Order: sequence, then C-alpha cells, then structure tokens
Amino acid sequence: MTPERVRELTGWPPEVPDALLEAHLAAAGRAVAALTPARAGSDYEDAIAWEAAATAAPMLHTFALSGAGKVGRLEGTIEWRFLSPEEAAAFADRCRAMRDAALARVNGASLAAAGLTLYAV
Repeated sequence: MTPERVRELTGWPPEVPDALLEAHLAAAGRAVAALTPARAGSDYEDAIAWEAAATAAPMLHTFALSGAGKVGRLEGTIEWRFLSPEEAAAFADRCRAMRDAALARVNGASLAAAGLTLYAV
C-alpha cells in the first residue's frame, strides 16, 4: 500500500503528491482494519489503497477545481481532467465498491483458510 499503488489503481498521474496519498493511506489502513479480521495479502493492501483513493478523490478534485495552492497547479501541468463534485463523489463510490470487492476476497480467503463455510439461508 503505497502512493504508487493508489495511482496505479486509479490512473492518477505521478504529479498527485505522495504526501497527500500517504496521509489518506494511513487513515485508510485504520478504516479497513476495522472492517475485517484478516490483515495480510494483496487484496487486503488493495482494499486499503481503494479506501485511500475514495477519501482522497473528493478533496483532490475539490481543491483543484477551486484553484487552491499546490493541488491546483496539477491541472496546468498534466493532461488530466478534474472531476466535478458530482463526478468526484461517484468516483469515490466506485472506489469504495472496489474496496468492498477486495475485502470480500480477503474475508473469503480467511474463512477458507480456517476451514469455515458460510451458507445462505
């Protein structure tokens, strides 16, 4: 779970600051840990990266659109379209859906490893 992985999953350019993504990764790690007892594996790490993207997207796009300081400079230096507030919220929802899918794989793998099977009733 690195800023590079968040960029890879989201398609965000390298100009999105590491410090911004690292702050969101730290909070995302705590949020995801509260959602699952499993704490390892690539799906677990991807769940954290998706959660970080979900929380960073609205802030990144909002500040960029309003022309705020450092983040606002991204728009003029790269070929990347900033999202409207509604689009940013929809993107965050998609990131959370991807987080949930990764967590489902994590939880399924941890149940299988423990020899447990869930049955729908």
